[in-house]
Amino acid sequence: MQLIKALEEYGSWGGSLDELTATASRLLLSQETWQGQALRAPSRSVVLKYRSLGLISPALRKRYLWRHLVQLVVACVLVQLGQERRAVARRFQSLAPSDLIALLDTRETVVDTATSYGIARSVDEACALELAHEAVPLLAAGLVEQYRRARAGYPLVHDQALSAWLRGAMSRLAALSIMFGQPVQADGAHTLIGSCRNPLRAREWALPVFDLPQFRFHGIRLLDETTRLPTIECIDLARKIASELDMLEQQAFSQLNSVCDQFAGRSDEVYSALREFITRHPITTATEQRRFLEASNMQLAAPFLASCYEVAQPHHLVKGTLLRCLTCGAPMSASIVDAYVSCSVRQCKAYELPVHRATARTVNAHESLVAKGHIQVYWCGPGQDEIALYDAAVVDSPRLAPRLYPGRDRCDISLNGTEIGIDVKSHANPFVLAETLNRGLGGLELFTRRYIAINDQALSRFADYLDILHRECSALDVDFISVKALRRKLKVWS
Repeated sequence: MQLIKALEEYGSWGGSLDELTATASRLLLSQETWQGQALRAPSRSVVLKYRSLGLISPALRKRYLWRHLVQLVVACVLVQLGQERRAVARRFQSLAPSDLIALLDTRETVVDTATSYGIARSVDEACALELAHEAVPLLAAGLVEQYRRARAGYPLVHDQALSAWLRGAMSRLAALSIMFGQPVQADGAHTLIGSCRNPLRAREWALPVFDLPQFRFHGIRLLDETTRLPTIECIDLARKIASELDMLEQQAFSQLNSVCDQFAGRSDEVYSALREFITRHPITTATEQRRFLEASNMQLAAPFLASCYEVAQPHHLVKGTLLRCLTCGAPMSASIVDAYVSCSVRQCKAYELPVHRATARTVNAHESLVAKGHIQVYWCGPGQDEIALYDAAVVDSPRLAPRLYPGRDRCDISLNGTEIGIDVKSHANPFVLAETLNRGLGGLELFTRRYIAINDQALSRFADYLDILHRECSALDVDFISVKALRRKLKVWS
């Protein structure tokens, strides 16, 4: 095509902003039309706007080169054909001039207004993004783990010993391929790792979701193209997750903060209310959620709250029945003792106290929604002590104005503003907890008096738990105490 050939002939071009505008205008007007639509010349203000949006790279010492000319011309064509400027800017990231020129291929530039980013009408965009944002960190962690194994002399074998992170990434990428009607390409570990040398873009992975403006990892490479070693971005992503559940919890925490931002002056209040509802309701219903949101005037948070739950799954049931723990409200599971069930939350007092299945509380499984695994593990379980201490403070020490999750979780409970801060911990091992605390106390450092309350069940399972914490954290200005002892102290403070 005339325009493509003309762009290739300008390989040594360079000039000022005005010369860039004039040259691009001349090229576009000489082409006259593209796919039946007349092309318009960009004005200087349009070029400046494109530069601010990232469609054009920053100049080199106020001088523009061939790369900038290609970016401007291709951007003008795509935008004038109906694509959104921000979507085009996102698509341009990491593309070389030759790749940009290739976008002028007729098949690439035809735009369906219903699929402006290449997402088919039948594909749930939010679901696709969620899968993509889960797949990439898992893939990064799997690549780093496999690199360590390779250095130790262990070859990559796709068997039962394959990294759980790689398996998790493969399943999500396979799901994305099926969603978009594409053949599953990364169905083997060797194929998948080989593909990681390519940037995360739709063109290389055949997954349109990778070109969406909301996709956070667009254009990055997880493996260096030449050395095939994990890139800096890959290592940084891998550091952020200790497990798949940990990654999901981080995403949920980020989504919660984003939702709270929508409430402006009420953001802290909304954060506390949502966390409290979820912690108190490991099992809930859609009706219960709706009533809570309406009563609190927090309907904007409905999508987030719904995302924390799922319909009751087979693993939640015992003999086809959903049973609720009378102590913490979580689903119960079959006990090793025949005909008995027990609570599945290790922080719960009923965790080691099986009850007969016939006397357990039955819940309608068809109407119930159960907190997802990462919500149960990181919020509902540890939150049992947090809620119990907060409720005790409200009753025994109301003059201390107790607050739950103040300042978006600076600590678990605050008393008298920033005078007393309480964090509840339920780590099974005191040495692991000590290492974490010695790295930093987080928001608890903002309080004058600081308390770390340890779950009573955790204390009963590890001898000298508190003594070990005092010894290992001797440099910290913190009081370590059991949850039971702190509840007694709250009565004294009243």
